[in-house]
Amino acid sequence: MANVSNLTMQETNFIKEYLQKTYCYKCGSSLEGAKLETITEAPIAFVAHAICSKCQAESMVTITSAGGGATPLISDLNVTEFKKFIGAKSVSYDELIDLHKELTKNNICNLLDN
Repeated sequence: MANVSNLTMQETNFIKEYLQKTYCYKCGSSLEGAKLETITEAPIAFVAHAICSKCQAESMVTITSAGGGATPLISDLNVTEFKKFIGAKSVSYDELIDLHKELTKNNICNLLDN
């Protein structure tokens, strides 16, 4: 387990225990030895990018203080992209409708060139 920021020994042990019970979506092996990089920390949850030590499959894991956690999330985003977008403002319905209207009038390549 690497790149896990400022965690106490108790928190680190809790995360290791959780990862023992979490399995890689691709090869089915335990994520106990996975390389982790913290995405975000909060008092009730820890989100990290995990790389399976056996098959190198990448996923996101959420570990809650209650121990419930979550199944690894399969994504094509890498850890840098997750960190970039995790705090980004969400797109509103109005912005989405405006984009749709613009795409019906203009080619997407033309819009990206502007």
